[in-house]
Amino acid sequence: MRTRQNEQVEAPVGAADVGKVGTCLLANCQGALARCVGDAQCLENLVCLQLCNGRPDESACQIRCGDLYQDKAVEAFTACAVSDKKCVPQRNDGDAAFPVPPPCALDEKFDLNMIDGRWYITAGLNPLFDTFDCQEHYFGVPEPGRLFARINWRIPKGDDDFIDRSTVQTFRQTPETPALLLNHGNEYLHYEDDWYILASRPDEYFVVYYKGNNDAWKGYGGATVYTRESKLPEKYIPEFKEAVEKAGLKWEDFKTTDNTCKPHPPPKNIVEVVGRDIGLAEKLAADEAKQIEYTIENDLKSFGKGFTVVEKDLSDEFQKDEQAFEREIREAEEFLEGVEKRYLPPSVVDRIMMFFQGIFGQK
Repeated sequence: MRTRQNEQVEAPVGAADVGKVGTCLLANCQGALARCVGDAQCLENLVCLQLCNGRPDESACQIRCGDLYQDKAVEAFTACAVSDKKCVPQRNDGDAAFPVPPPCALDEKFDLNMIDGRWYITAGLNPLFDTFDCQEHYFGVPEPGRLFARINWRIPKGDDDFIDRSTVQTFRQTPETPALLLNHGNEYLHYEDDWYILASRPDEYFVVYYKGNNDAWKGYGGATVYTRESKLPEKYIPEFKEAVEKAGLKWEDFKTTDNTCKPHPPPKNIVEVVGRDIGLAEKLAADEAKQIEYTIENDLKSFGKGFTVVEKDLSDEFQKDEQAFEREIREAEEFLEGVEKRYLPPSVVDRIMMFFQGIFGQK
C-alpha cells in the first residue's frame, strides 16, 4: 500500500496537453512569454519544465524547477499561465492525499504565544516541501490570534552547493479552533495553507499537519516537527509518533533535516566549472532550449505592433501587484526583524551599536 508521501510524487492526474498549453500561452500570455524568453532565469525554467513532460514524477519535477528558478519574470509568466489565463490546468487531488484531520487529533491546549521566537523544522513528511536543509524559522505574535512567520530554507543545486530561499507569511488563528492557523488571501497563485497543530510542548516543540490549495494544485499537504533545538530531540519521538498517528500518518515516513547550515563550498577551477556546465547543457537541455526559444520568438512575430503594448501593460500590472504585496508584508517584516535581533550574538549587536554611535557622535 502506498503512503501519502509517495502519492505526492506520482504523475499528475489529467496531465496537461503540451500542445494546448503552448497554444494558450501564445494567444493569451504574449507579454509574459516574451519577457520570460529575454530573462535567463525564466528561460532556464521553461527548459526545465519542458524536460519534466511525461516523466513518472512530473509534478515533483515541476516543483523542483520552481524551487531552482525564481525571479520577477518567472512570477509574471507563472501568474499569467496558471492564474490569469489558466493555460495550465489545475491538478486536483481534493482531500484524498491529505484529508482534514479529526478534531481529536488536534492539540486542545495549544497556546499561540508559545510559538514566538526562533524554531527549526527538524523532521518533515513530504519531500517536496518539508525536508530541506537549514530550515531556521522566526515567528512573532503581534496581537492575539495573529501570527507572522519568516520561513528560511535551502534548495540543493548540485556539487554540495545550494540556493538560500526566504519568505514571509501571515496567519490567523481561528477562535473556535485555536489549533487551526489559516494563511489565506495571498495574491500569488492565490495560495492558501491551513496549519493544524497536532501537539505542542512549551519551549520544546510543536507538530504541524498542513493542507493547502493554489491555482496549480488543489490538495497538497505535509507535516513538520518544529523544535527549539536545531536537531530533532530523540527523547520526544514517542510523543511525535503518537501525535502524527492520530492524524492518520506514520512516523516512519518522516525524515530528519540537516540544520547545520554549512557555508557554500569553495569555488572550483573556472575551466572545470565552465566545462562541466557546457557539457551538462549539451547533454540535457541545449536542443530543448533552442527549440523553445526559436518557436516562441517566431510565433510571437505574428502579433505585430500590438505585442509591445501588451508587454508594457503586463509590466505595469506586475508592478502594481508587487507594490500591493510589499504593503501587505511590510508590517510582518518589520515586526520579525525585532524577533530575529533577539538571536544575534551580543558581541555583534554591541559592535553595530558602537559603529552607529561613532558616526552620529552619540555617547
